[in-house]
Amino acid sequence: MVKPASHVTVAAVQMCSTANVEENLATAGELLQQAAERGARLAVLPENFAFMGRHDAERLAIAEPENDGPVQSWLASIARDSGLWVVGGTVPLLADTNTFTSSCLVFDSAGTRQARYDKIHLFDVSIPGGTESYRESDNTLPGSKVVVCDSPVGRLGLA
Repeated sequence: MVKPASHVTVAAVQMCSTANVEENLATAGELLQQAAERGARLAVLPENFAFMGRHDAERLAIAEPENDGPVQSWLASIARDSGLWVVGGTVPLLADTNTFTSSCLVFDSAGTRQARYDKIHLFDVSIPGGTESYRESDNTLPGSKVVVCDSPVGRLGLA
C-alpha cells in the first residue's frame, strides 16, 4: 500500500461537458493543468467529462474498446504530462456491439492505468405525470464489483 503524505492537495474538477469530445478534453486539460500548477497530486474529473450527449445511442457511438481509444489515451497522456494521478470520471467502454459500461478509470502520474470501476447503480427515472423518462440501464451494462485502489493521497473508493 502507498503511504499517503501528511498533507496533500486534491482537485475536484467541475465542468459543463458537451457532445464535442475534443472540446471537452481541451477544457479538462486546462483545468487539470491548473490543478497541477496549484499543487494537486490527484485530480478527479466528473462523470461524463469527455462526452455529454442527449441519448445513450450517442454514447454507444463514441464508446471505446478497453485500453484503446482517444479518451483513454488522453487520460494516460494528461496524467503523465501533468504529473497528476487522474480519476477519469466515467468513460463509455464497449461491452459488446449494443452495450457499454460507464467506467471510472484511474491513471497514475506515469500514465499507467491503476484501476477500473464499472458503474453499478445506473440512473433510471420516469418523470411523474409525464411521458419523459431516462433509462441508463437500456444501453449501459452495470458493473458488479466495488473497487478500491491505493494512491499517493490514500485509498480511493471508486463510485
